[in-house]
Amino acid sequence: MKRIGIPSTGMDETCSVADRFARAPYFIVADGEGKILETMENKAGDEQHGAASKALMSLSEKGVTVLLVPRIGPNALGFVKQANMEVYSAEGLTVREALDKFKSSTLEKINP
Repeated sequence: MKRIGIPSTGMDETCSVADRFARAPYFIVADGEGKILETMENKAGDEQHGAASKALMSLSEKGVTVLLVPRIGPNALGFVKQANMEVYSAEGLTVREALDKFKSSTLEKINP
């Protein structure tokens, strides 16, 4: 089963996809059908260095294999590649819009 991780400005699907992946206040985890499984506070956002790695580790521990993000930096892309995660661009969308577009295969894939 696919698990999708989305950086979010809030705790539910009506919130926006956060504009900064590693510094997002929350991450929402959903299944491949778009059902929200959990919302978690992003504890990595307070880190001075290595926030992306810590955020990705937390999501990886939750079984996330797909990320829907506005953009992602080169260090995070290296981790994504090692973890065999897929990354898709979801800039300017709500969490629900991002999940629906992923389900309909209309998001642009970001290649690590």
